[in-house]
Amino acid sequence: MVRVVHSVDPEDAGHRLREMGVSPDGANPILQNFRGLLLFVPEQYPGSSTIPGILSHAGIPFARGEQGLCFSVSPQERVGGWGNDFPGAEAALRAVREALARYATREFTLSFRDRSLRLSGVPRIMGVLNVTPDSFSDGGKFATRESAVLRGLQMAQEGADILDVGGESTRPGSKGVPLEVERDRVIPVIRELAGKTDALLSVDTTKAAVAREAAEAGAHIINDTSALADDPEMATVVRETGCAVVLMHRRGTPATMQEAPSYRFLFDELLAELEERVEHAAAAGIPRDRILVDPGVGFGKRLTDNLALHRHLPELRNLGLPILFGPSRKAFLGAITGKDADERLSGTAAAVALAVAGGAHVVRVHDVPEMRDVVRVAAAIAGQG
Repeated sequence: MVRVVHSVDPEDAGHRLREMGVSPDGANPILQNFRGLLLFVPEQYPGSSTIPGILSHAGIPFARGEQGLCFSVSPQERVGGWGNDFPGAEAALRAVREALARYATREFTLSFRDRSLRLSGVPRIMGVLNVTPDSFSDGGKFATRESAVLRGLQMAQEGADILDVGGESTRPGSKGVPLEVERDRVIPVIRELAGKTDALLSVDTTKAAVAREAAEAGAHIINDTSALADDPEMATVVRETGCAVVLMHRRGTPATMQEAPSYRFLFDELLAELEERVEHAAAAGIPRDRILVDPGVGFGKRLTDNLALHRHLPELRNLGLPILFGPSRKAFLGAITGKDADERLSGTAAAVALAVAGGAHVVRVHDVPEMRDVVRVAAAIAGQG
């Protein structure tokens, strides 16, 4: 994927260039003439052999890293005007222009079978409703239908735009539950909430049969932590029900994902893997206006990876889709603060504020009223209010 590499200033751009294997001699001319946006063109891109000539013709410094070509542009620069008299320039620069357009897109409308949700300005809040006995943070608290429905209605009243109902823990090391158990946990809760709240309802599942019944009971969103990979029927269910879908990045399964996660080029790999899942969804007939992407904080990630996801969250804009981000109470916060899951409110607030500043459209949280204030303040400071 030709993409914009997120960097906040020349110093940060220098760090990202080093991460991509660009030598100091190659990076210095780019940084001395830094235009604000750093572009990466992979070696396998068909136009990669033509672009160096175009850049030289336009007087724009560039360098090669381990996996491709790097150069900088201005957000206002007319890339289409480069090398008009250079053979092959139009075709070679097409993907560069498309990458800049995707990165610049901030506003989306998420569509469902009977509703839509505008994603612009202040990010939306997705409240976590675990109907399980063993979730890492609140397992057992809302394991009955009555307690789960009351909790869902409370979160909606507190400001949750979306209620995400899950009947199977995806904490690291969890083994999963039979379909019948998960179905019996979530379907009655979703059905009852659908008759009592206007909040959008989401089902957190990787099982197509559970997703289909949840949609029939009133769910609008299918939040699939496997990005349609675990169950070959899931894409069909999403298409046929008209639900929106969250495609989350995950390495391995919940049972194994934290055993030895490893990345050489985190964002190269994450974006490539998410792009493949988006293409899979599109090939199955799911429109792009029904897709959100989630980088999967804590799902097959090391502490350094989780922190990098926060620092460079805008890099997900290269996919041209709305971003969901879920750092709430997760283990990386405990690794930093030394606090248990139910004591990570302040750590979650810091992570959510950075996610808002980084361009998240939806934040998935346990503590709705507190995070609602965090989101509002962070959005106002970032000029999104």
